[in-house]
Amino acid sequence: CSGKEEQCGFRKRKHDHFPHGQRREEKENVNPPSALMSSFKSFQLELDTRHDKYERLVKLSRDITIESKRTIFLLHRFTSAPNGEEILSESEVKLNAVRQKIKQVAQELIGEDMYQFHRAISPGLQEYVEAVSFQYFIKTRSLISVEEINKQLIFTYGDPKSQSTCWLMCSPPKRN
Repeated sequence: CSGKEEQCGFRKRKHDHFPHGQRREEKENVNPPSALMSSFKSFQLELDTRHDKYERLVKLSRDITIESKRTIFLLHRFTSAPNGEEILSESEVKLNAVRQKIKQVAQELIGEDMYQFHRAISPGLQEYVEAVSFQYFIKTRSLISVEEINKQLIFTYGDPKSQSTCWLMCSPPKRN
């Protein structure tokens, strides 16, 4: 460079002549923990926790969607395959694995307002309902009811002495 800093692509800033510790951006001398700061910290923790839960639910929903689609693709081979009963039993195994994922979703939602996380889990549940409906139609040549689907989504958890029940309804009741 020719000695002029402006020609080298560097531009002097008005705070460049201050010592390093006195720059305005680096001066974050906030008062010791105040009530306001503690409130914001607790809000930050709550929002981070909620966001993490939302992301876990999105991931589970994606897994549910993928496995449900695979089950549907398997069931599409039912009419052309000579071993129809084998395909139905394999689809039942796959749907049981999907129900275990849905159980994880239901456990994540215990004590939570499901409506806050509805967008995270809805795609997976929709695909699951499609897979279960298709399987049921192949078996019975009739449509499955929402009540029948919801019966499959009631889970118990905890130790055998104090088992609790959680469920995930495919069509949540309307809020008043």
